[in-house]
Amino acid sequence: MPESSGKSESTEIMGESSRLMLFSLEVPVTIYTLNHQLLYDLLGESRGSLGARKQLTSDLAVRYDGAKIRTAFGLAEMVQITLIVAEDITERVGVSLIVDWLLKKLNTKEAQVTKLEIDKVDVELDEDEIKKAVLERITKISQ
Repeated sequence: MPESSGKSESTEIMGESSRLMLFSLEVPVTIYTLNHQLLYDLLGESRGSLGARKQLTSDLAVRYDGAKIRTAFGLAEMVQITLIVAEDITERVGVSLIVDWLLKKLNTKEAQVTKLEIDKVDVELDEDEIKKAVLERITKISQ
């Protein structure tokens, strides 16, 4: 999977020079869930095939990267997706879009999430933990 690289742009705000971080970001997410319909809830009709992409907003998309379906009772299904943030938004906005979408979709009783990984790191289903993991991903790819 190709890694996205960050890019920055200098701007003048009221006579002061500041750096505005603009980037394109791909964040791999693995979700372990007891809800065997969660994949359809996340991707809707786009669930079709590997690599299928669904535009969530003008600045955020999700790509289906795979799933391990387990039919035995009580075993979590593994869903792999990548969240993709547009190139023309700031780091803060991109992180916020990802955190908000993950919490909205996964922090519910119906989602039945047993484990969450962001960039292969276990993460609690908590706003601060998710934000920290996404920021670490940004740091990792911009080095």
